[in-house]
Amino acid sequence: MSSVSPRPAPDADAQATAELYSACYGELVAYLRRLCGDLGQAEDLAQEAGMRLIAQAKREAIAKPRAFLFHVATNLARDQLRRRMVSDAHAIESEYEDGAFSPGADHIASVQEDVARVSAALNTLTPRARDVLVLARIHGHSQKEIADRLNLQPKTVENHLTRALAQLGAALSGRRRQ
Repeated sequence: MSSVSPRPAPDADAQATAELYSACYGELVAYLRRLCGDLGQAEDLAQEAGMRLIAQAKREAIAKPRAFLFHVATNLARDQLRRRMVSDAHAIESEYEDGAFSPGADHIASVQEDVARVSAALNTLTPRARDVLVLARIHGHSQKEIADRLNLQPKTVENHLTRALAQLGAALSGRRRQ
């Protein structure tokens, strides 16, 4: 007697996956909102993650679709944050290069306040999470390089980085991480 059960039709898998996505949507949006700090952006990312989940389910069976959905959503949020950071850096750089930006006293005071808020937020992180964040975002190391350097598993580095970014986002937007 075979222990292999017949695989449901791909359309049945896709339908079940769509129902799972629908059931998880509210929780997923809340999770993404904590990561990115913006409800509209969280909804957009949740929708994109759902579309990717359903597309993948049409191609092949997914052993843990809920975990897949949240993993894809986390990666999308992380990518969005990276794009925003690069875009902001380029915008500031071009303002300085064009000579269109000459900081006044108000701007300098605002920047100093921002630096103080970031510094205080960084100080709320655990030392390991702070190390991972600094190595990744300041020094530009890959997760594998950080894992090797800190003698951690790559997944542990990813978890530290995700939590650190979420905690910083919450701290900088005035909310306390719970």
